[in-house]
Amino acid sequence: MTSPLSRPNGFVGFASRKLQASVAVLVTMVFGLSTNVTLSQDDAKQKAEGVPGVVTAADGWDIHYTYWESPMGKEAPVVILLHGKGQARLIWKVLPLAKELAKKQFAVIAVDLRKHGESKAPENASVQAKSAKLSKFDYEGMILGDLEAVKKFIYAEHQEKRLNMRKLGVVAIDMSAAIALNWAQYDWSKKPFDDAPTLAARTPRGQDVQALVLVSPVDSLSGVGTIKATRFLRATGISILLMSSKKVSSDTRTAAKMYSQLGGSQQDQKNKRIYNIGSDIKLTGSNLLARQPQLQAGIQKFLEDHVMKHVAPWKDRESRLSKK
Repeated sequence: MTSPLSRPNGFVGFASRKLQASVAVLVTMVFGLSTNVTLSQDDAKQKAEGVPGVVTAADGWDIHYTYWESPMGKEAPVVILLHGKGQARLIWKVLPLAKELAKKQFAVIAVDLRKHGESKAPENASVQAKSAKLSKFDYEGMILGDLEAVKKFIYAEHQEKRLNMRKLGVVAIDMSAAIALNWAQYDWSKKPFDDAPTLAARTPRGQDVQALVLVSPVDSLSGVGTIKATRFLRATGISILLMSSKKVSSDTRTAAKMYSQLGGSQQDQKNKRIYNIGSDIKLTGSNLLARQPQLQAGIQKFLEDHVMKHVAPWKDRESRLSKK
């Protein structure tokens, strides 16, 4: 029998098939590598832009957020970003603060409070709940529903050792400043679980908010004020940065009043805990931050000093009572 290699064009055919096979392998490798590179680039882009998600509040509202996970793992500080009235979490993609904090290895969560952005009323909600108008019940829902749902997400990330919930800060604009103050009061009013003989050994339920940044703060919403919260927080030792325009009289008055209620004093700056910064530009809220990048840099520095550097090693937050 004649060998295939001895037939006319036999060797050429054999070599051609070998070459085709090699090319096929090479193409597969190149395209496979290209696909992997594309996926890696997509992953990197998604991490830079943040990952969207949803948590459900106790009253059924789906609260949308964008999350930037930190590479620091269990010692990562975490910051919640809250928009102003009529805005949405997308404002934090316009302003560079979220990405800059993420670059500094903060875990960052930008939230759409109910009736803002993608956080719409449930299908079975009342007519009042579906109304665009904000009421006392909406503001209370933001405090006890929306932010508590976000806190549960933070707890889950903490238990997975992706962040340290004991190092928590909040940045809030105009309306949401009142929400943040009241939520911080609520968080600090939570007593630890009764799961150990001594108070120091007990598992905390709250008292995790270490710092607040309040930009053009509003001190009164429909049925929700701030005076009780500011007086309560004065005794907790948390750090607070107030920012407003000197040329917007209402903002200046509100910030000065809050500064006083929180225990701030121009004469006594020993503890460097309460700050009130005024800008010379006649703008408010996110517009103020957009026009003055140095204010955002100041916020970042404040959060580094009072949240990232806060001494609170990661600890398991599941109560011993639930482990029995």
